[in-house]
Amino acid sequence: MKNSIKTQEELNNQVEEVKVNVMDLNELKKKMAKARKDLTSLENKNMNPAVIEAQKKIVEELEVEVANHPEMKASEIKVKPDFITFEVVDGDTYQKTEVSKKLAFVENNRPIDSKKVGTFISIISDGKYEKAYPVIVIPAASLVEQGYTVKDIEGKPIPQEEVEDYFVVLDGQHRSIAFARINATGETRVIPNVRIKEKENVGEYLVDINRVGNWNTKDKITVAALVNKEDELLNVMAKRMEEGFNPSTLGLIYAKKKLSDKATSLALKGEEYTLPQGAEINIKRGNKFITLCQMAGIEVKDITKRYFIEGFEGYSSATSEEKAFDALGKLGSLEDKAKKFKAVKSGNDFIALLKKASK
Repeated sequence: MKNSIKTQEELNNQVEEVKVNVMDLNELKKKMAKARKDLTSLENKNMNPAVIEAQKKIVEELEVEVANHPEMKASEIKVKPDFITFEVVDGDTYQKTEVSKKLAFVENNRPIDSKKVGTFISIISDGKYEKAYPVIVIPAASLVEQGYTVKDIEGKPIPQEEVEDYFVVLDGQHRSIAFARINATGETRVIPNVRIKEKENVGEYLVDINRVGNWNTKDKITVAALVNKEDELLNVMAKRMEEGFNPSTLGLIYAKKKLSDKATSLALKGEEYTLPQGAEINIKRGNKFITLCQMAGIEVKDITKRYFIEGFEGYSSATSEEKAFDALGKLGSLEDKAKKFKAVKSGNDFIALLKKASK
């Protein structure tokens, strides 16, 4: 039977092949994982040391390839609010002008998907970026004058005295951030085909230019908060979602009911919407619930599972809201509390903890 283990020469040839061929990052990671698995197998079988060393070399080469892949290199660099060059195209004359500005985003715009940014980094690095699709921006000063909160690429509010340095990206967030990350590696990349818009209702514009059918509930509520700047419920939900909360649980926390798809769709259009029967908006109460949970040591990823708010509401109905909040405030004194919080899998589980804490 022929030995299926590769010779040292074959392994060395594979190393050279890895050096030459630059592949998709995901494929590269899969290849690296397999190489590590092969190495472990060779070591477990006590194979020839020369063969093992050759396999180690393959693993090392692949690790370097992954680390230096354009997508990895750019994605891992912390991007600061530095100037970047925009190729601004005049909508009437089509004349192109290079303008140096910093990236900014209006508060409550759609959340950034890091995977999409990574995909664009690869596309741009491979020279396959489609310039036909414009990036739509608006001067930050224009939005600030209209009462919008504008933030830089780090998520920090932009000081009034610096707003003239920024373009707010309305359409093309993922592409713009991808360009910024590549520039942060030391390369110089110009964002092409940039169009400047003057738009009064930014939220309405975002709804118009995006296919809402592809948005998830989080996207819809986030943009609905932009459309309805004075709506306290939508805006507090949008801010909390940035912390990791899901919209369904936030509806229960702040209004005792989830927002329906119909209500969200109406809000996106800037139209009046109604909450489900039994809903009761109370922002102060919701904030108190979240704060006391966090003070007790319950993490956001657990609070947003809904079991905690369901249990709290159940205990509040059975006793009183005052007693429920009192018990919630005492949860931090429970022994092995972290273990107990992790074990909560239903509202009844949390009610049991509140009862224990209230004793």
